[in-house]
Amino acid sequence: MLKVLNSWHVVRVCVKSDALLITEALEGRESSFSLLVTKYWKRVFYVVRRRVEDNALAEEITQEAFISAYKYLHTFKGDSSLYTWLCTIAINKSRVRPSRGLQMDVEIAITCTPETLLETKQEIVGIMEMLPKKQQQALYLKECQGLCYADVGLDLGCTAGYAKKLVYKAKQTIRSSYDK
Repeated sequence: MLKVLNSWHVVRVCVKSDALLITEALEGRESSFSLLVTKYWKRVFYVVRRRVEDNALAEEITQEAFISAYKYLHTFKGDSSLYTWLCTIAINKSRVRPSRGLQMDVEIAITCTPETLLETKQEIVGIMEMLPKKQQQALYLKECQGLCYADVGLDLGCTAGYAKKLVYKAKQTIRSSYDK
């Protein structure tokens, strides 16, 4: 890659590909893996940060994800991009961690009565009835019937990706409406 500093000087900058850095890291060059960490740290951190909503915890999970990535780098097959692989590790690490919402869930479970459960169920059913028809159907097929997204898509006459989007939007709407 060439980088122009000004109109008189052109400097050649060596930018190593991820594949080369991975190969070098597998050969024992820690500096090559450090370059990968530097390249992807912020992006992976922000993926984790959106999930855990706590900077310190996100930082810790991101660090653990890169440690695991280094430890298991030999298992990276290259079927996806390195960034996708790193994000998958980080997301899995963030799922293992208990969230602050867990304590709230326990407190709610302790204080639940049959009446409050019925009220909550009625509230959620009311919210679901306000969803667009396709979102209702997709959510029902996925969560109640246990179908995979591909089958939900077949039933609704759309792609698996669109079916996943419909379910996601339905859940998002229910969460945001219920939290209000």
